[in-house]
This record gives sequence, structure tokens and C-alpha cells, in this order.
Amino acid sequence: MFMLWGVFLSCGNRATSVDSARSVLHSRREGKSEGIDITSQPDQRLPELLPWPQVCRLGDGHLRLQSAHLKASFPKLASDRVAAALAGLSAHLAVQMAPAATEQAVVLELETSSPRYPGLSEDESYDLTVDSRGIRIRAATEFGGLRALATLSQLLRDPLAVPCVEIIDAPRFAWRGLLLDPARHFLELPVLLRTLDAMAMCKLNVLHLHLTDDQGFRLPSAAYPKLPSARHYSVEQLDQLVNHAAGLGIRVVPELDMPGHVTSWLTAYPEWGSQQTITTDRFGVHQACLDPTSEGVFEAIGHLLGELAERFPDPCIHIGGDEVHPAWWSQDARIGEFMRERGFEAVNDLQAYFNTRVGELVGDLGRQVVAWDEVDHEQLPVDWIVQAWRGATSRDRLLSRGNRVVLSAPYYLDLHYSEETYYGFDPAASQVELVAQEDALLEDPRFAHVAGGMRWTQQWREGAVTLAAPQLASGLLGAEACLWGELVDSQMLDQRLWSRLPGLAERFWSPTDAAPAGSLPRRAERFRGSSLVACGIDLETQLSAQLDQLAISGSWQDIARLLEPVKWYGRLLGEQALAARLAGREMPQARPYGTNTPLDQLADLLPPASESWRRLERLLAATLENSVAGDELLVVLESWRQAAVESSPPLSLKPFLPLLVALADSIDSRLRGQAATVTELDYVSAPQGELMLSIPPTLRAWLLGAE
Repeated sequence: MFMLWGVFLSCGNRATSVDSARSVLHSRREGKSEGIDITSQPDQRLPELLPWPQVCRLGDGHLRLQSAHLKASFPKLASDRVAAALAGLSAHLAVQMAPAATEQAVVLELETSSPRYPGLSEDESYDLTVDSRGIRIRAATEFGGLRALATLSQLLRDPLAVPCVEIIDAPRFAWRGLLLDPARHFLELPVLLRTLDAMAMCKLNVLHLHLTDDQGFRLPSAAYPKLPSARHYSVEQLDQLVNHAAGLGIRVVPELDMPGHVTSWLTAYPEWGSQQTITTDRFGVHQACLDPTSEGVFEAIGHLLGELAERFPDPCIHIGGDEVHPAWWSQDARIGEFMRERGFEAVNDLQAYFNTRVGELVGDLGRQVVAWDEVDHEQLPVDWIVQAWRGATSRDRLLSRGNRVVLSAPYYLDLHYSEETYYGFDPAASQVELVAQEDALLEDPRFAHVAGGMRWTQQWREGAVTLAAPQLASGLLGAEACLWGELVDSQMLDQRLWSRLPGLAERFWSPTDAAPAGSLPRRAERFRGSSLVACGIDLETQLSAQLDQLAISGSWQDIARLLEPVKWYGRLLGEQALAARLAGREMPQARPYGTNTPLDQLADLLPPASESWRRLERLLAATLENSVAGDELLVVLESWRQAAVESSPPLSLKPFLPLLVALADSIDSRLRGQAATVTELDYVSAPQGELMLSIPPTLRAWLLGAE
């Protein structure tokens, strides 16, 4: 049995206290448990935590909470933000337990206080101990204390039986981010606030806001009042957002995207461009660019960056730099003369000049530049942080230049891949491994309908460099999931994010292969059903209500939940634009969607990856074990057949009913020992418009009779 001291948070001399705390935590990670006797147990007895910690050791028995009122004890230095986090946890716990007059002590011991706003590299390590006497947390900083409370909240799922456990934990990466894009579709402040709450629960620590683009400018500006879109955040709302994030130990990194993606800028102030343009609701790459020869443009950028710095205290400012269309610059005689005078041989040299000027303005504000990987150039300042989105090779090219890198290439949530698919890409894997995983997706039947478009991205591998492991380890700051907003608004944001993001949060926090093998689906489902609900995000209830609004109710919802949106950019591009991309042409103007297109169809509301398939696989596995499960499976298959003969199914589901009958027949046949054919399964899984039945690889292999 091991001792429990409660939970302490304390502060002192920052440098010496941090060193002391690191020494204590290091000694415990080396197995010196300060008299605590802990026996490891089989994986099935371990708590279902997410992200999985570095060390998780079970003790004997459980702690029974005496009260839902958790009282913080601060032996050294009190922390308002940690006390607030514990109070929030206590309030949620009170819903599960009857009120009691007693208090449950939680001892929080911190070695040093943390700055009001988190920086680029904060110590988030912690040591959490639970035994029959209580709960104790040790952490080097307040931010570590917050991460410990996020873990504690998961241990308290059953407050009457909290497992006795010792957890020693620290993040793998300093940058564990999420990009949201309110520029394309505005995201209301309450939606962002609850997203921050959920991010804290799974230990993400950077919210990157893409605040400007061709379709919208979501920032207030006193200097340039014509810039803000009709829907934009007020100064007060941004202050509330940043302070709420800081209370959770989360940074908010703002992005002003330039010199491209600026149609909204030039509609308001046309003098900043070399040509005229007007606001459009069209998505895709636009030709509009800022004029890099104009000192007035740099003066305006300086004012905008200054206003941004006033609202966002984070060390970093993101300046975009992606997808700069060359037409305006290459066709303008005056810009051409400017290039010749300075010896610029190509448009990318001109962009490097522009980037350098903007970087100097950011530096004058005492801030760190972050930019997308199109800023890659031989003159790229080595102190810039670069966000790599164009494949694994982009990451290594930038690292080879000496830049620090945040990897986003494998983590674009708007591609509608499954959680397991994203989870398979480790940020620090070798280039060879990551490229092989990218190529493996091309052989996956679930992506056959967009494989041609996915191959188009292989052009980014040109000029690949080989990187030594130490260089990769030293320069990789972390990773960031991106949810671009072309087909996302507030009503489906939760579904688009949290159906996959918990797994990526673990990938960004936890050591490689630290978690019990095969446990992610179960733990992520548990996280969604408890931790997210505590943040006001109930995916199941949301989806049921939204399906009801589409007149899909009762047993029809079971059918709808088997469907998924088509993958990659199949929806966003549409057939015409996808064909043009494959042919190497510029995107046509005509796409199925723009900012004014209502996002109220079934493909908008369904999760990107269906949980129903996972449940069906579990039922099939159980069927092979016992006849009771077999009877349950027969009920499911019969419900599909019955739906196919209904006289008035919802129109959005009608194309899939014969496919489900065919699948039911294939499952029946396989249970009798007859394998399906590839042709049969391709027929079942072929997209119907913007939706598809996405048969998981394991189920497909079983139907084909594979071992």
C-alpha cells in the first residue's frame, strides 16, 4: 500500500524550484518511488486514460470519495487557476454524487508559479498518486498541475471506486495544437470556449486561429475600420477568449494570412493590391495578392500586426504565406521592373523579400514568426517556426535548414479520415515511414474514389532530403491538427473535431506505443462519452437532434449512422475541379460550395467516420464466439432488409438500401463459409453522391475470406 498526501500546488524561486521539481520527477521516473510500493497489473485493470501517461502503475484497491466537494490544499503557494480547475471538476462530480457536508482533500504541490499566459516551452510534467488515504499531485508548475487535474477527472469517472494508482507523466511535444478556421465560416465565441475546455481535457495546448482569408476578416481594426467582416470578433470577445485559454494553460496563436488569401483585404482597401478584385464566396486559390513593392502596404501591415499583438499576448504570430498565386505579380510591368532592379529571378524570390519585411515587423513587436511551409527559400531566416502541411518531405526540408517545425501534413481533419488512420502517423517517424503510410492509403479501398487526387500531392516530394534522427528530434516542436472551415460551421464543428481529435491529442502527448495495444478505440469512446460531455459536448445527442431535423428518425437513424461523407477533398472540389487538378490546370471557378451554400445536408452532419461499423465488427466477432450474439446480428441484418422494402424511406438514404441488402447477403454467406468477391464489396462501398458505406479493412478482409 502506498501513502497518499492529497494534492499540493506551490511556488517559489522559479529557476531553482523548476530544477528541484524536475529532479524529483526524474527520480520517480527512474523507479525511485520514495517508499511507495507499487505493483504493476495486467493492462485490462488499468484505468482507461487518454492521453496515455508515460508511467501508470496500479496499487491495491480503490479510494472511495467521501464527498463531491473537492478541497484544494496549497502548502506552498496558492494558484487561482488550478483552484478554479479543481472547482470545475468538483461541480461536475456533484452531479454524480449525493451532496455531503464533508470535504475531500486534494493536495496540490507545485514548485513554482507560472506566467499569466503560457509560452513556447512550459514544464507540464506532473506526478499523481491515489491511494486509500487520498490524492496527491506534484508538479513543477501550475500548468503541470492543470494537466494532472485533467488526468484526475478521468480517474474520477466512478467516484466511489477511484483506482489506487501512481502516474508519472510529461508531454512528448511542447506544441500540441489545433487549427480552427473562422475566416471561411464564422465560429461563435461560445463554441470556441467549449472547444478550449475540451482541449484542456485531452491536454492540447495551442489553439491556432486562422482569422483572415479571401472570404472574411474576423478581427476588429481601429486603424482600418473597413476591414472587419460583418461577423467578426469584438475586442472584448478576443480578450475573453485569450484569458479563458490562459486559465486552462492553452496558448492562442493568431494568423494573418498574407500576401495571398487577401481578397477580403483588397475589397476594403484596393490600393494595397496591384489589381482590382471584389469579395467572393468562392473557395480555392485566388489570384489576389498584396503589392510587395508598396511601402504603404508594409505600413498597413505594421499597424495590423500591432493591433494583433495588443489582443494576443502569445509569443508567436502566424503570417500565413501559403498558396500565393503568381499571376498578379508576374503580369505586372511595374512589379517586374522592381524584381529586375533587385535581382529577383523568380516570383518566389519576391515572396521571400515580402516575407522578410513582414518578419522584421513581427520581430519589432518582440514576437516569433510562424508561417506555412511555402515560405521555404534559401533566404528563409533560421529562427522562424515553419508549419509543414505539404507532406512528410516538407517537414524534413525545413528541419535541414535549421528551422523549428510544427507538423500538420498528416492531420487535416477536413479530409474525413478515421481516428485510427490519423493516429497511425507519428509526428517523429522517419520520412521513409511517413511516405510509406501515405502511399498505403492509396491502396485502401475506402479511398479508391479519390486516390487520383491523393496522388496529385506526390509532387511535393520533389527535392526530398534525408534527415538524421538527431536533427529531427532537435527541431521538431510538435504537431497540429487542422480543421479548415470551408465545409464547417458552428453546428457541426463538435462532430467534425471530436470524432477524431482525442486520438491525435494522445499522439501529440504520449510516448510512441506507450498505451496498451489496441485500446485507443475503447478509450476514445469513453473519453467522448464522459470528458466531452462534461465540457458540454454530447456528440450522440447532437447527432440525434440534427437527424431529427432532417426528418430522419427512429430506426432510420441507425441506417444513417452507417454512412460517411466521401473522403479527401471529394466534396469540396466536386467532379469538375477534381478533374482539373488531376490534369494540372488551375481550379475552375465552379465548385459545389461557397460561403453562402447552406450546410444542412446529411453529409454535413454525419461524423466523418462511422462508429456503427466498429459496433458491427464487435458484434461479428462475438457471433463467432456464441449463438446469442449471432441472434443479435441476424436482427441487425434483417433490419437492413426490412428497410429496403419500406415504401417511403428518407430520400438521402434510399440509394444505400440495396447496398445494405447486398452487404447483409455477403455477411450471411461468409458465416456459411462462402467468401465475398472484391466486385461485390466495391459495389457496396461505392460513393452515392457525397456519401458512402465505408467498410473497415478488417471487416472487408473477413468478408473476402482473408486470414
